[in-house]
Amino acid sequence: MKITCLTAQDASVHNMFRPFALKMEERRIPSIVINVFKCYYTQIMQGAQGRTSDAEIDPVAEGEVPPYESLEPYIEAGRAALKHTVVIKLNGGLGTGMGLERAKSLIPVKDGYTFLDIIVRQAKVLRKKYKSPLPLVFMNSFKTHRDTMLKVEGLDNGDTGIPLAFVQHMYPKILEDDLTPADWPQNPELEWNPPGHGDVYTALVTSGLLSKLLRRGYRYAFISNSDNLGAVMDSRLLGYMAKEQLPFLMEVAQRTPQDRKGGHLARLKLSSRLTLREQAQCPDNEKDSFADIEKHRYFNTNSLWLDLEVLERVFVEHLMMPLDLILNPKTLDPRDPESPAVLQVETAMGSAISAFEDARAVLVPRTRFAPVKTTQDLLLVMSDCFIRTKLETIEQNPERTTPLPAVALDQNYYKKIDMFQERFPKGAPSLLACERLEVQGDVRFGRGVTCVGNVRIINRARKQLKVADNTRLEGEVILE
Repeated sequence: MKITCLTAQDASVHNMFRPFALKMEERRIPSIVINVFKCYYTQIMQGAQGRTSDAEIDPVAEGEVPPYESLEPYIEAGRAALKHTVVIKLNGGLGTGMGLERAKSLIPVKDGYTFLDIIVRQAKVLRKKYKSPLPLVFMNSFKTHRDTMLKVEGLDNGDTGIPLAFVQHMYPKILEDDLTPADWPQNPELEWNPPGHGDVYTALVTSGLLSKLLRRGYRYAFISNSDNLGAVMDSRLLGYMAKEQLPFLMEVAQRTPQDRKGGHLARLKLSSRLTLREQAQCPDNEKDSFADIEKHRYFNTNSLWLDLEVLERVFVEHLMMPLDLILNPKTLDPRDPESPAVLQVETAMGSAISAFEDARAVLVPRTRFAPVKTTQDLLLVMSDCFIRTKLETIEQNPERTTPLPAVALDQNYYKKIDMFQERFPKGAPSLLACERLEVQGDVRFGRGVTCVGNVRIINRARKQLKVADNTRLEGEVILE
């Protein structure tokens, strides 16, 4: 990957970037981060749009990616490597898509437990099972750090000396019309954006955590999203990583029509290395190609395994982690469409796959991918379609032998988490025998409701109506 902008001496770039550097210095942002941002700003000044076209990549063919089931011989190697492994959870996201302005991981998701509750319980169970300290570390954002640390009070990493958390950085927003720093005196916090989970590599370095982990004998890291409760420590994946001496391993899953928007795996024509293309990196005239699940059959689950020794070498070589630029056009105030147009510089953690020689991907079952992005996803996970196991994992109910039901909730009444919880005060209905659930209008569900087959509930009244306790729903149900 070509990253040469750190040595660029173009005076015009230097002069344009100076206000950004000063703004970041005032926030006491580390010089490494300022240089990384300057690298991406230089690319923007040179006309980069953060795009990867079909002409630059080849699809990854079926058979190029080994299936999870074939890795059973690596289990023992994985168990041996556990004492050298740390678990990192990406926990910087707010539940803004569900109307939440705090850490998304604080939402109750299963049996009254929040994402954070379950992650902590998983860690404790795995430590006991494997008789290993298995440190758990959260990468928080400046908006999630306080709430998270208050929630996990009482948890520690024992005598490992490894802290519970580190905080990702911030990037200044760029005004689209003249590429100067965004200024918003009425709410200065809106002048900044999170840099994407690709910042995990830089934040590991600037926080001192990478060097501390290496000094204390931790060589491998398993990194995943806090809202993906299927992403748990796995000895066969760790063993594959350790025994084959892989620098980087990405978990991918087979794309389905529901995954068309997810970043897909590809191979760079120039270097033959694996790469990740996110939707924001796809040229507008290639959106159909991007969404072709037969052509690009594997998507990134955003769970990856990393050799920390190799990470340190790559960082030293490039003076940064060379990641593809993602330019995200937004309005300065997300709630005000009339506010100035800005560019948000972001990077994706998975794009590091092309920075490592011999990085690989592995095809994992969908049980390792159970993210919650919307209240519709949340209802599914809350329901009996998923179970909480003895290992505190959230898995699809083995009694369900058909694909998960489609859920379509009226976004006027269920999109926001508080509205959603108000309408399911006694928990989710049974969806085990349901093929599709559609709700139109304002409907409140009682306790013990069961949905069977294709269920369509329509409230024709101008007020909220209730489905009574212990009701069995089937076919079209009209409330009025």
